[in-house]
Amino acid sequence: MAEKTYGKWAILFTTLVMTFMVCLDSSIVTVVLPVMQKELGVGLDEIQWVSSVYLLATCVGVLPFGRLGDKRGKVYVFQAGVVVFTLGSLLCGLAQTLPTLIAARVVQGIGCAAAMANNMGIITEAFPSRERGRAMGLLSTFVALGMMVGPVLGGAIVSAFAWEGIFLINVPVGIASFAVGLRTLPHVRPTADNSAAPASFLGAARLCFSNLTFTLNFATMLIVFVGIGASEFSLPFYFQDAHGFSAATSSLLFMTLPVVNAVVGPVSGTISDRVGCEVPTVAGFLVYVCGLMLVATLGEASSVARVVAFVGLMSMGVSIFQSPNNSLFMGSAPREALGFAGSISSLARYAGMAIGISAGSAVLYGQMSVAAGYEVTSYVTGRPDVFLFGFASVFHLLAAVAAVGLAITVVRLVRSRRA
Repeated sequence: MAEKTYGKWAILFTTLVMTFMVCLDSSIVTVVLPVMQKELGVGLDEIQWVSSVYLLATCVGVLPFGRLGDKRGKVYVFQAGVVVFTLGSLLCGLAQTLPTLIAARVVQGIGCAAAMANNMGIITEAFPSRERGRAMGLLSTFVALGMMVGPVLGGAIVSAFAWEGIFLINVPVGIASFAVGLRTLPHVRPTADNSAAPASFLGAARLCFSNLTFTLNFATMLIVFVGIGASEFSLPFYFQDAHGFSAATSSLLFMTLPVVNAVVGPVSGTISDRVGCEVPTVAGFLVYVCGLMLVATLGEASSVARVVAFVGLMSMGVSIFQSPNNSLFMGSAPREALGFAGSISSLARYAGMAIGISAGSAVLYGQMSVAAGYEVTSYVTGRPDVFLFGFASVFHLLAAVAAVGLAITVVRLVRSRRA
């Protein structure tokens, strides 16, 4: 009996659906938190756990599930993640108290970790290196689309239905994704050759990070996500407080980030398949550094066109960089540890953004305190100059850190040319 073959594009589409759903869920919850707080009758400090516990569960789970994918089969762990995530979504939709909702969000986070730890490994095995950049570009696009659609869809659902609807919408999508995956994904156990997959985190880490190229790829990835976290934390305050845009206008301006990513990501990935990945990553980081420096110059009277252009340039740099870097990152990973490498990528995303948010807020308020002459922990009414001093400090620091990333990509390019 002939062995069944699986279409690489069908494999990609199936993994992209789950990726989109997870990213949609992350962004949609943030928008609806105020509504949930009022209806559940809890404080602001308590409702934040609905968002943070999900990220915490995901960060804790990605490495174990990545290793499990290498040992037991990436598709099996991925599909189990789809099931757990869908179950968690149903439990969230049925929750009537905050503790129950938080527990259900932990279940969701575990499912997210199992799926996201193995999606890049599945794609890497399905596509040859000459087409991997385009596939990674589409992955970046679906991440951006999920983040972009979430706020709009969340507002529409809450306006027409109860807040539980933002979770229940995942249930039919998750069931369909699992059913399609049964036919499109290669459910195969690791071969005897792959039995050499590292049996511990330490062994997997040693195997991956002993490769200097892998280490450099990871460093650049972490730097970018630190920048993304700090930028996405700081920009809404600039839009609404310092500049005075309305909430609706601020939402539209913020959409510049995912829209540019969705457009530029696949193009960058396709180009990198033709010219190689090293040059586009250098170009992406160079554009990113320039974008960060320009965003630092924005003031309270900056025109909408200028804001969109500078923020868009910053996002363009990230978009040019991400697809080829993801291809390089997974391509430099040992084949017997692709699941672990994919989980490291997810960890870099979530941990980098968390570091960026924490560091960005510390620098922002620290420098605002310097400008004000006393401790500042929020926007000072009537003093946009105080905020803008801290805002500029954040983006100057991000530009300096990104310059380190640019240097790393140049070193990587030189090493590649010599090889």
